[in-house]
Amino acid sequence: MKRDRTEIADPGRTTSRRAALKAAGGLGVAGLAGCLGGGDQTPDSITLGTLNVFPMMQWFVIEQQGWYDEALDVEVNVETFGGGPGVIQAFASEEIDFAYVGISPGAIAIAKGIPSKVVAANVVEPNVMVANETFRTLWAEHGKDAFAKFREQEGRRPSFATLPAGSTPDVFLRYWITEQLGLDLEEAVNVKRMGASALRSTLVSGQVDGGSVIEPIRTLLIENTEGMRPFRYAGEIMPGQPGAVLQPSQSLIDEQPGIVGSLVEQHVRATEFIRANREKAAAMASESVGEDVLPEDVSKRAIKSPASTFISDPHRIVDKTLVYNDFHQRIGKVDEDLSEGDVFDHSFYKDAT
Repeated sequence: MKRDRTEIADPGRTTSRRAALKAAGGLGVAGLAGCLGGGDQTPDSITLGTLNVFPMMQWFVIEQQGWYDEALDVEVNVETFGGGPGVIQAFASEEIDFAYVGISPGAIAIAKGIPSKVVAANVVEPNVMVANETFRTLWAEHGKDAFAKFREQEGRRPSFATLPAGSTPDVFLRYWITEQLGLDLEEAVNVKRMGASALRSTLVSGQVDGGSVIEPIRTLLIENTEGMRPFRYAGEIMPGQPGAVLQPSQSLIDEQPGIVGSLVEQHVRATEFIRANREKAAAMASESVGEDVLPEDVSKRAIKSPASTFISDPHRIVDKTLVYNDFHQRIGKVDEDLSEGDVFDHSFYKDAT
């Protein structure tokens, strides 16, 4: 299934409509986010908000296989965003009904009162810390003191690039430096936050000293730079680190549980497909994102990485999601102390499996 993309108001955000759009007088049916209706009334369409990033592998498989067409009696419109915070803003304004989004912005949204639940997990331990040879050498010799040693040696703080503020890679970088290493973030490092395309080019060209990344950037760095290499994986910092999730709005859960159940069933189906057909899934990701952005050969190598562990079971990410919530509170992002029940609805996964 191909997506017909057109740019809309937010740069980095695109909208796409499924091939069989319902129409009246030439006008396509827009997503009815926030206007689902109650009882047995089934909406004509629902809207997905997502990102064109590797942890959304289940969505790429579902899209390319056309599984929503098979399983759902409603149209699924798709809006693609440049970062997780943009997805959450769309949730808040009721522009979307469900999302594939990073757990950090997803949990922040719930803590800030945006009614939604995590119903399935996408991936665990997707984050990778990379650095140039100078910093990696200092790290090997001095561990957490590498930041201070770098400043003494170079006369400046090391610069680390990552995705936009509030994204899972950004929060994971801050968690590692402040919670794991016990350092003051502002004194230790100069964090530069940017979109995925800019992050990739910034790291490949060596404009920064390191970064917090996800696939396929790790694979691109290994293959295209002499200096920038991984030196810490998520499993070494936070074993079981949660990545992206499937997160429907509470109104979709309450008013259309059958639809949510089908979404989770297709998600589980996609995860099983990925595990059994990794190279085929990688090719689908390239087709979905675009060969110019994610070449198929790169995608096929990236899906074999230690940062590409795809799962469905939301139970596996509960503990570390609540660790994230604790950290969000400490850095002043949220005030709410969330429980498992606040964030997760396991019933759909249970029914699907």
